[in-house]
Amino acid sequence: MTDHDFDIAVTFAGEDREFVDEVVKLVKATGMTVFYDEDAKVEMWGEDLTEFFADVYERRARYAVMFVSAHYAAKAWTRHERRSVLVRAIESPTPYLLPVRLDSTTLPGVRSTVAYLDGLAEGPAGVAKAVQAKVGASRADGERRFNGRVPRSPAEAAILLGERPRAWEYIAFSYWLSAGLEQRRSAYNDHVMRFALGGEFISTDALPNYVNSEMARILSITETFESLLLGPAQDAAMGAPGEPGDADLIEHLAGRMLLIFDELLAWAYRLRSASTPTDEGRAVLRAAAEYAAQPVEAVREFIIDLQNRMDVLTETLDRGETVSMQLTIAFDITEEVSSRHQAALDRFGKAQI
Repeated sequence: MTDHDFDIAVTFAGEDREFVDEVVKLVKATGMTVFYDEDAKVEMWGEDLTEFFADVYERRARYAVMFVSAHYAAKAWTRHERRSVLVRAIESPTPYLLPVRLDSTTLPGVRSTVAYLDGLAEGPAGVAKAVQAKVGASRADGERRFNGRVPRSPAEAAILLGERPRAWEYIAFSYWLSAGLEQRRSAYNDHVMRFALGGEFISTDALPNYVNSEMARILSITETFESLLLGPAQDAAMGAPGEPGDADLIEHLAGRMLLIFDELLAWAYRLRSASTPTDEGRAVLRAAAEYAAQPVEAVREFIIDLQNRMDVLTETLDRGETVSMQLTIAFDITEEVSSRHQAALDRFGKAQI
């Protein structure tokens, strides 16, 4: 196992972020791990940044890619980063500093004999390709860094996509779903608490048609989820038996499923927050909103269960055991929910007589 958290750490001036951002995206797309401040906001939150960056550049990265420019030379903060990089470079028996020129600036402390890459001549794609070649050449043959479980961070996901072990498609799918579910924690908590603010006003006369329309909508939402999970979309993303999957399509598939989860939460919120003149009408809306409860929980439990299964998948395969990769989900509205809704409709109907 490697003792580095990142294949590269980039150090640059903010004025050069547009160029660096493109390089970082291209490098990460190859599966390499990159320390990039935009990706580490949560990790850096509350830290003493002088110590944090010193640790990154002196210990946690395999290489430091320094984007040299007049802006970089002039800033106090990049000077601090540069000093940390140079400390590591002095101590390392192999090359560590990989400088990229964005103009003709000469940096104090960086020997003139160190070979630079011309960033303007190479462009972001050329720099990224050079980084890939450098990092690939430095790795020991057969080195494995994938920890065998569903990634918990973009860095771990990059390792998974870079190494692509057996059944990586399903592990990556679980990562993107689990990460998305965590991002939706607040909206889900609102759903559990049945939180709602004043929304659309529905007149008493319009209420029956409104409810019928919304019931047709939720049926369409659940059918779309099932078609994504069980239809040709999954086959296209995961690949036919014996063929590799498509990482972009897998991430897209996970994103579409999470979008449907959003729609289920939004549908229930819309009905809970809608207002109408009578108590009986409001009871109809609240009862109808409960039709989303089981689908919401079914999607959430599917994602959690998938992560649990994928966390042990590599270990199971390493033991030579056969694993069924069939993905299923069941949407089943309970009799209790249906009965409450029908009772609310009956009371509403009687109140109109």
